[in-house]
Amino acid sequence: MCFGLNEGIVCSDPNNQNPRCGGAGCRLNTLELRNELGRGNILKVDCTSNQNKKTGPQVVKFNESYAFSFEEVHAKRIVWACHLRHGPKGEFYQSIWRAYRGAAKKRCAQIRTWVAKVDGIYLVRNVEPKGHQFVWLKS
Repeated sequence: MCFGLNEGIVCSDPNNQNPRCGGAGCRLNTLELRNELGRGNILKVDCTSNQNKKTGPQVVKFNESYAFSFEEVHAKRIVWACHLRHGPKGEFYQSIWRAYRGAAKKRCAQIRTWVAKVDGIYLVRNVEPKGHQFVWLKS
């Protein structure tokens, strides 16, 4: 049984169709981008991987998140890059070139949460805050 974010999922059950369960009883990994920029502020997100996977442009409202799950494949280390933008004209931006970086060995149930705030972008790795990581650039 796997536990995380106050939910329990039995991924080893062969009849489990939960999209968070990957192959061989391994829970999928999750990349989440959260908007804490303030009321009325919209965060624009676009993520791509080194394996040509794309999320497409996403709009994240204040106090909401955009998250997606994926599997690590041992032979192909996945790296996700995310481009974030906000402001009345989208003038504040940042590129997180390693929003998620796969390990040399397959990992399960990894969670990376990037939190966009007015003073910058913060990382939470597997519910453990890692603090301020990036400042916003202005075009």
